[in-house]
Amino acid sequence: MSYARIPNFSQPVPDRSDSPRTGRRRLSADGRYLNLPNEPVPGGIEPWEAVAPVRPDTAHSRALRFLDVGAELLAAVAIIGGGMVLTGLASLL
Repeated sequence: MSYARIPNFSQPVPDRSDSPRTGRRRLSADGRYLNLPNEPVPGGIEPWEAVAPVRPDTAHSRALRFLDVGAELLAAVAIIGGGMVLTGLASLL
């Protein structure tokens, strides 16, 4: 009876390549398209646009920012005033 040969898994797997001369695998892509020049893509964004905030300056956006700041100030007054009232009540005990 002949048994199938059991591979020796303690040894590294040999690299396979399509080119026996260089030992490197040839990519299926055409070589002319592997190193393209770094040209801007139409409609793409510049690197500085990806990190710099570009905020529209319209009446609607200004109103939302004003309401946001107003709500923050109102919350700060309520927190500080509430703390002062509670301190005053605690001193009466």
